[in-house]
Order: sequence, then C-alpha cells, then structure tokens
Amino acid sequence: MNSSNEQRSAKRTYRAPALTVYGSVRELTGTKSGASMGDATMRMSTEASDPACKHNVVRVGEHPAGFGVYLFDYKPEFARFGTGRQFGVMADEVEQILPEAVSVGADGYRRVDYPLLGVTRH
Repeated sequence: MNSSNEQRSAKRTYRAPALTVYGSVRELTGTKSGASMGDATMRMSTEASDPACKHNVVRVGEHPAGFGVYLFDYKPEFARFGTGRQFGVMADEVEQILPEAVSVGADGYRRVDYPLLGVTRH
C-alpha cells in the first residue's frame, strides 16, 4: 500500500469520543435537587434549560452529540427550577444539533427533553 492510500485509510478510522472524568457531580454540586442519576443531579425535561435562567456556568464536559454539559446555578428569580449547583445542558446548543429535544414553555424559556439526549432517570 502506498502512503497516499494509508493516509486515506487512517482518516476513515473511527475513534470513540474520550470521556473526561471530573469526579463526583454530587461532591461538586453539593445538592440533592433534580433527578438522581447515579451520583449526578440532572434537571429533567420539565425545567428550564435556557441560558437566560442560569449563572455561574462552568463547562465540565461534552455530550457525544457535540454540545456541552455544564455545572451552573439558576439565577435567584428562577429558583423554582432548582437551588444549589445543577448539572445539565444549554438549550441553545442542543437546539442547533437536536432541535426536536427543545421546546418553549408557557413562560417563554426553552426546555430540553433529556431522555431524547439519551439521559434517563435511574
């Protein structure tokens, strides 16, 4: 095989996405609100995932589909969605990749259907 064919073959090789372990989400967040997902706390489809509702946002990883996963707090005026550190996604990023997973609530804020992202309650 010549080097040109080897290069083309190497470009087609699938590489699984790398998983970065940041430690226990429960320890990072110190919260028990949301749906339990092993040691993680995840807001499910009934809560706002709109970036306008969040602050103190820190990207901690990436979903295999390509959007980020974050630790964040809801702004005080959105405490009805949860208090303490939360773990989830940003609706605007999800909407660009998987628009069917995003809806707009009666309050005008976007929500994400986490089960469509492959995230389910345990």
